[in-house]
Amino acid sequence: MTTRSGLGTLRHQAVMSATPPASARDHSVTNFSSAGQDWLGLAVFFYASGPWTVIEEISGGLSGRSAENWLELAQGGDLVYAGYNDAIAYAELVVVELGRLVRHYLQDEQDPSQDSDIGQLPEEARQRFESWIDVMSWIEEDEDKLQRPEQGWLWIHKAE
Repeated sequence: MTTRSGLGTLRHQAVMSATPPASARDHSVTNFSSAGQDWLGLAVFFYASGPWTVIEEISGGLSGRSAENWLELAQGGDLVYAGYNDAIAYAELVVVELGRLVRHYLQDEQDPSQDSDIGQLPEEARQRFESWIDVMSWIEEDEDKLQRPEQGWLWIHKAE
């Protein structure tokens, strides 16, 4: 089973508030994020990769948002949200450029009521995404382009 809960990237800025996050090495993030088998809360890992701020969603919970939510988060800039879970046949990709929705693909075989297939990426000119597997492949190829961090910041949001 491979799970990639989400990988979001914001060019130029990341919206950060409240108290500073705990600093964490990439390989130890999971140790800070869970208590036994349960997540302590929504866990995200922030780090820089070239001109991008990468926000890795460790625990899940941000997927399935409306296009309007993603556009609001992008604040007129660029944003990529990509996630998949091959155990439940699920993938989502959101691409916003200069505050405009370029691509939103969501396929959830367990709950197809929210599935979405809006827009097209330049790399889809020959072959559009046909299933969650195509999005998963795109995510894995794109992740190889990221500069992995020596250090980043882990935030855990506990719901009251």
